[in-house]
Amino acid sequence: MSGRAARLLSGSTAVLLLAGGCGGSSKSRSPGSAAPTAPQTTVGGSTPPAPATSGTVTGSSRGVTATLHAGTHHPKVGRGWPLRFTVTRAGHAARASLSYEYLFNGQVVAHRSHYTFNGRFSDVFRWPSSAVGYPLTFRAVIVSGGATIDLDYPVQVTA
Repeated sequence: MSGRAARLLSGSTAVLLLAGGCGGSSKSRSPGSAAPTAPQTTVGGSTPPAPATSGTVTGSSRGVTATLHAGTHHPKVGRGWPLRFTVTRAGHAARASLSYEYLFNGQVVAHRSHYTFNGRFSDVFRWPSSAVGYPLTFRAVIVSGGATIDLDYPVQVTA
């Protein structure tokens, strides 16, 4: 195996181990939340999420609009990284489910957390030290009213 291939394999393995330990810090569901539901596939009419440059990502599909607000693209290890989500249909709060995915080089390396809520949801996440230095993407998968919206937010965890 070449040196480059060995480094890539080593880095990928480290990210898999890192993501295996990730998860939302919130242990409870929002009031009135239901049991987890299986994600549904988006069918046509979707708008890809806007690139995450200002701490906010918004996407829409089938009349549903979802927004993610995150504190920074450079969260610090062990410190709270606040997240806020808003989901609406026709300007009104919409019932939704939310799960987290972690990507490395465009590939999902872990799935974590699952919440249901109506309109708004907040969470605080703490990144592990094993995430430092890797270009990762935090993905919030929102399912509401038959629409699935992926909100991708690039991060690079710092010490």
